[in-house]
Amino acid sequence: MTTFLTTAQREFLIEEYKDQLEEFEEIEEYGYYVAALRTQDNVKFWQTIVGVMPIYGMPVGRKILSSI
Repeated sequence: MTTFLTTAQREFLIEEYKDQLEEFEEIEEYGYYVAALRTQDNVKFWQTIVGVMPIYGMPVGRKILSSI
């Protein structure tokens, strides 16, 4: 998989990250990251996402993204 992501894939990943923050009750502390993600280029965005949600760097995560 390349670091090219469609708008739909980026939005999906942002929502997944937001859900993760809410689940761990960290949205107030780290919610500004959600806004920052929207301004990142695809390479930086992908590195950030895989850093916080490593499953998307694995085959199963890439399969989920490819269906979006």
